[in-house]
Amino acid sequence: MPFPPRVALVIADSSRSGGPEHVLLQALELRGSGWGPVVVCPEGPLRQRCAAAGVPSLGPERGGWDPISGPPRLRQLLRRVGPDLVHTHGLRAGGLVRRAHLGLPLVHTHHLDSWFTRGAVRRLAHAHELKRLARAARLEIAVSQSVRRFLVEEVGLDAARIRVIPNGVPSLLGEPRQGPEGCRVATLSSLIPSKGVDLAITALATPLGSRLRLTVGGSGPELPGLLDLATGLKVADRVDFVGLVEDRAAFFAGCDVAWVPSRQEPFGLVACEAMTCGVPVVAARVGGLPEILDPPRAGLCVPPANPAAFASVTAALLGDGERYARLSRAGFDRAADEFSASRMGARTRQVYREVLG
Repeated sequence: MPFPPRVALVIADSSRSGGPEHVLLQALELRGSGWGPVVVCPEGPLRQRCAAAGVPSLGPERGGWDPISGPPRLRQLLRRVGPDLVHTHGLRAGGLVRRAHLGLPLVHTHHLDSWFTRGAVRRLAHAHELKRLARAARLEIAVSQSVRRFLVEEVGLDAARIRVIPNGVPSLLGEPRQGPEGCRVATLSSLIPSKGVDLAITALATPLGSRLRLTVGGSGPELPGLLDLATGLKVADRVDFVGLVEDRAAFFAGCDVAWVPSRQEPFGLVACEAMTCGVPVVAARVGGLPEILDPPRAGLCVPPANPAAFASVTAALLGDGERYARLSRAGFDRAADEFSASRMGARTRQVYREVLG
């Protein structure tokens, strides 16, 4: 294996959402370990953050990510880059690179972020593409055991070729807490239906949610409807929409409990981020969230789509300082031990070594 190996990290999304955050962190870990990462993505926040961090990044010119012109443009671009290995993230990037026929070792990470929001026909098409991508990749990575089970049981992929590597999160410079300071809960996500922010707002209208105040971080197409919902439920005076969050440590410092009310969640990076800040997490029991929280040891899970459960469990936690402190410490330690950026980076490099020999 040449050293330092050059790895092209390809993603078709350049937003501030979980996938691009994961790619940037992975690139930083590779660079810190002496490898040569280059991020290939569209223009947008990810490219800007790569530039600020000194990570090489580039992408095809305008129109280079469509299904027709994308593969040949990516092939031309990646041949100029000259990577030893290509690592794709997300189905769209994986499909484009597969159709580019690069003749290079390919590793693919399954995030499945958009899978659950598609209709039946689109899901069948996606399943077909997942199988074709699996044949093209040397090895595949699932971000949680939940994603791996889905790929094996629902799609029919080969379990022996899938490695589970949870997303890593950098320390946000928090520390465990001794107890709550108030009754503020917070949720941070894209404002789309699968993230369940409407459920968090509805929880405030339940009897045990009447003392809670909610901070909503993030942006997205659901914002107008969420504003209307808060008004209709007469809780608008207790819901603060703060928009896009740049400083996540400061965001979590202003809350007592973090909520992750997702309807579907392949992993749940925001839960890890809250834990690194010492904020106890209450999350829906879906996808990878129970794997992160190991409930009830390091966080609490409630039935999905159940606003009353979120309110009642949170009210009880805020009223029990001893349990609050215990969850804060356990969550903080678990995030540091199991979901650190360095652990994710080391496990990913091991996959690369398997592929490169």
